[in-house]
Amino acid sequence: MTSDRFNHVPTKKYDSVRADILTADLLLCSGNYPVSKIIQKVSNSRFSHVGLLFRWMDRVMMMESVESYGVRIVPLSHYLYDYKNSGGPYQGDLYLARHTDVENLSQSRTEAMLKRGADLSGKRYDNEEILKILASVVIGDLKSIPNDRYICSEFIHECYKQAGLFFPDDGRGFIYPEHIAQAPAVRALYQLSY
Repeated sequence: MTSDRFNHVPTKKYDSVRADILTADLLLCSGNYPVSKIIQKVSNSRFSHVGLLFRWMDRVMMMESVESYGVRIVPLSHYLYDYKNSGGPYQGDLYLARHTDVENLSQSRTEAMLKRGADLSGKRYDNEEILKILASVVIGDLKSIPNDRYICSEFIHECYKQAGLFFPDDGRGFIYPEHIAQAPAVRALYQLSY
């Protein structure tokens, strides 16, 4: 798999597109961190992470599942200016994407998506799923077993399902950020810069 549709998107400063971000937009990350590189290698993908964006008051927030915290909510601006309280940006590329049905989602479907994300807030990251994914590359016959822990792409899929929107998986139940990026209904909008 490759994310070719992201190759030629324009690069835009976050501040110039911030007002255009819609609730249920996606942030796809291509990290330069060791764990990111492992995820990219195993999933044959440019992407190592995905988050669900939403507007709250005058903020653009992101729901995500990360290995060090589990499911959490953070301002999107942290990725651009203060990632992990480092005083600097996320080390890697950030892309804004949109599912084609997002602009036409009813308020009740959007609320169902966000409620599911809020209900899962604090759930642990699924380290076992990552190990299964790694093992499946070697063994080839492992399957994902649903539980109450989430890797980033499982979390996004779980939220989107509440709005009646689905992403493909690898046929064994594993869903990677690449599956979300390559879903036919997902459009690449911009590469974000700060």
